[in-house]
Amino acid sequence: MKKALKRKAIYFDKKPEALDSGIKRELEKERVTMFQYYKMEDRKISISSEEDYNWLVVSGTDPEEQRHLLDKYQLPEDIFIGANEPEEVSRLEYLRNTKLNHPILYTLIDLSEVTEDRIEDRLEPVTFIYTKDLLITYVSHQSNLIKRLIEKHEQDIQRYEDIVAYSTLMIYTHYIKGLQEMKKQIDDLDQAARKTTENNELFNLADTERDMVYLDHTLRDQNHTVDRLMDRKEFLDRLDNEALVYDIKLRQKFAMKMVTIYRDLLETIGGLFSDMMDNNLNHLMKYLDSAALVVAVPSLIAGLWGINTGGLPGKDNAIGTIVVFGLAILVGILTAVYLSRKDFSK
Repeated sequence: MKKALKRKAIYFDKKPEALDSGIKRELEKERVTMFQYYKMEDRKISISSEEDYNWLVVSGTDPEEQRHLLDKYQLPEDIFIGANEPEEVSRLEYLRNTKLNHPILYTLIDLSEVTEDRIEDRLEPVTFIYTKDLLITYVSHQSNLIKRLIEKHEQDIQRYEDIVAYSTLMIYTHYIKGLQEMKKQIDDLDQAARKTTENNELFNLADTERDMVYLDHTLRDQNHTVDRLMDRKEFLDRLDNEALVYDIKLRQKFAMKMVTIYRDLLETIGGLFSDMMDNNLNHLMKYLDSAALVVAVPSLIAGLWGINTGGLPGKDNAIGTIVVFGLAILVGILTAVYLSRKDFSK
C-alpha cells in the first residue's frame, strides 16, 4: 500500500515528460496486467505471454486499455461504447477493415451472482471477437465468467466456438439462478400482500418489478442474438456438439418462461395489494359511518328534548334530564350493538 501511495505521489508531482524510464515501465506494466494472455491447445488452457497466445481476455474499463486494443487490431471506434453499461445491446455482426482475419463480434449480457447489488450493477456485458486463429474476450473487471469457464469446461474446449458456446450456456445458467432467487422474493411479497399494505412492502414490490423489467428486456434482446448464432451453419459445423446446442436452447426457453411467469405473478401481487388497500379502506369507512350513526342517535334524542316549545314529557320533573340522558345513552348502545352484529356484505 505504501509503495502504491509513493508511486502515485511521484506520478502527480512530476509532469508526464519528466517521468523516468523506470516509472514509465511500471505504469506500462500495470496497464498490461489488464490483458490476460492464454494459450489454448490439446484441451488445455494455460496462461501465456504477449509473444505467444491465441486467446486474449481484456478486463476493466480503462479508456487507455480500450484505445490500445482498438489501435492494435484496427477495431471500430464505437465497438466498446456500451461495453460497461447494463443497457448494452446484444448483437452478432461481422467486422470489416480490421487487422483480424474475418472477425465476428458476439456480445451477450451476463448476470452477476452478487444479489446485494442493484440490477444495473449485476448486468455485465461480455464481448467475444473471434476469428479462425484468435479469440478476444472483453469482460468487466469484476466478472468471474472466464475463470469459472476454465475451471469447469477446460477439458471440453478445443476450439473458439466451444468457448463461445459454453460461455453462452453459463450466462443463461446465471439468469436461471438469479430468477430462482427472485422467486423467493416474489413468494415473500405474495405473503405480505395478504397480511399488510405497509409502504416497505410496496417499495419492495416496485424494486422487484423494476428488476424484472431489466431481465425481461435483456433476455428478449439476447435471445435473438443467440438464435442467429445457432442458425449459422459454419458455427454449428465447427462446434460439432448437438447436445450443447440443445442445452443452450433449453435454458433459453426455461429462462424466458420463468420471466414471463414471474412478471405475471408480480402483476397479480400488485393487484392484490391494490385490492387489499381498497378493502381496508372500505372497512375503515364502515366503522367511521357506524361511529357517526351511534353518536347521531343520542344527539337526535337530546336535541328533541332540548326544543324550547313546551309540552315535552318530563320538563317539570326534577330527574327529567337524567332520564333523557340515560335514554340517549341506552339508544346509542343498542344502535352500536345492532351495527356490530349486522352483516353488511349481504
